[in-house]
Amino acid sequence: MVEARLRDRILERNAALDPAELDAALAIGRNRIASRDGALPADYAISDAAVRAMRARGPIEPPTLAAFLRNGETTKFLVALALAADIDFHSAQRILDKRELDALAIVCKAANFDRALFLTFAILILGREADAMGHAREYGQLYTDLPQDVAGRTIRFWRMRRQTGDVAA
Repeated sequence: MVEARLRDRILERNAALDPAELDAALAIGRNRIASRDGALPADYAISDAAVRAMRARGPIEPPTLAAFLRNGETTKFLVALALAADIDFHSAQRILDKRELDALAIVCKAANFDRALFLTFAILILGREADAMGHAREYGQLYTDLPQDVAGRTIRFWRMRRQTGDVAA
């Protein structure tokens, strides 16, 4: 991946740089470019700043996440979900856009969200047309049956694939 090679070259030239600071700076640049070319929602920068400011004051509570989704503040929801589960924004966005409940269960379990929060997300994401309420029991069982360690390993695998440039993860 070009970015990984560029990052390594920058680190070589600036050995005193903290790798975490470099990663943060590269992420800012990526997000700025992605916002301009349509890869990120137009309100991404504002939503990201708002969620990070909230998080700086303390943990973002589950009802706040659900309220973001319920109130149509989708980008804030995705930013907060990505931060809570330690996944990238695009993975969170893909889960929401494609309504991937299996992946949502993995993310929620890895973030240690309770079953009720997962079900709230599932019902809000699927809405009435999918008879989400009618299938709530199945969704709850899906979440209950998923071991936390498996969810954590899956998130680490997704992260590794993303870092190696395999964005299909």
